[in-house]
Amino acid sequence: MINILKTKFLLLKRKPSSLIATTIIICLYAYLIGNGQQTKQPVAVHSTLSEEMTKQVLTELESNKNYEFTIYSQDEATQLVEAGKVDVAIFLQEAGYELLVAVDFMNSKLVQYELDRIYSQVVQNDAMIKAFPTDLQDEVTSAIAVAKTAPSFEIQYTNFSNEKGFKWDSGLHTLIGFALFMVIYTVANGVNHIVMERRNGIWNRLTVSSISKWEVYTANLAYAFLLGYLQIVLVFCIFYFGVGVEFYGGFVASLIAVIPYLLCIVALSIFIASITNTPSKFNTVMAFLAVPFAMLGGAYWPLEIVSSKVILALSYISPITYGLEILKGVTINASSYVELLQPLSLLLFMTVVFMGIGISVLEKKS
Repeated sequence: MINILKTKFLLLKRKPSSLIATTIIICLYAYLIGNGQQTKQPVAVHSTLSEEMTKQVLTELESNKNYEFTIYSQDEATQLVEAGKVDVAIFLQEAGYELLVAVDFMNSKLVQYELDRIYSQVVQNDAMIKAFPTDLQDEVTSAIAVAKTAPSFEIQYTNFSNEKGFKWDSGLHTLIGFALFMVIYTVANGVNHIVMERRNGIWNRLTVSSISKWEVYTANLAYAFLLGYLQIVLVFCIFYFGVGVEFYGGFVASLIAVIPYLLCIVALSIFIASITNTPSKFNTVMAFLAVPFAMLGGAYWPLEIVSSKVILALSYISPITYGLEILKGVTINASSYVELLQPLSLLLFMTVVFMGIGISVLEKKS
């Protein structure tokens, strides 16, 4: 088995172009898109609220480092969006707010989510203050400020995915999402050796030699896994030590947490290899699956901003959904091991099913 692994890595050393190319693509995409999202994007704001409430809302909005908010008149804000100088205009009102967004602005749900949170907090505080007589409103305002800095108790909100609210880090999400997406091609390239060897008769020569069949399978699967893991570790190290992407204290944990996802992708590749007869068909099917998996799994945008129930239902078939949930859980969300048990179990279940069916079909064909 060790000799087969050595042979695989010697072949990789002779032709490393595919691994190098996909690694460069991941780094370039994550760096350009992640930095582009971290650059402050101008947002036009028009407010009919009182001056004090407008300041409160703007203070909360400016805590989001991805956007730069500037006050304009209603006509100016509308014209800026129509001219394409800004992608979104926010109209703050007593009863709520209105958004005017450009057609190609993809983050409207994120802005809407942030405004919902701010309005529920600021408007609620304002209503509480106005409920008291004028001579007591200053005391109530001070009490609210003290309660905000030192609350008597905390309320935590959790969603169906057991995440502690929705936390967004564009740079980290882009890095993790695109790395999980592109590593599918890297792992598939490793498993593709099995398809080529079986087609060229090399597999039959190995199985009739002194090497047992399970060693042949283990060596090939280990090679595909190590190929993908090497790429993930390399990319994460580049961005953690070189670019300075924040992993929120979970860098080492993320290198461990990615293992179940890679095992699932290896098993999925074996399953696809078992139902395809040629390397070209195998590559076509894997490419056909990788892009929908990335889109449905939230590699391009967070699933928290998706409102379509159909898309959310389809996301459960994508391994990237669970891989992202685990990696975000050990980094930005700081989830407990119990909360990560569900996505971890689903990935391992998919691994067992795909691997069992794939190897069984391959053996029947042989």
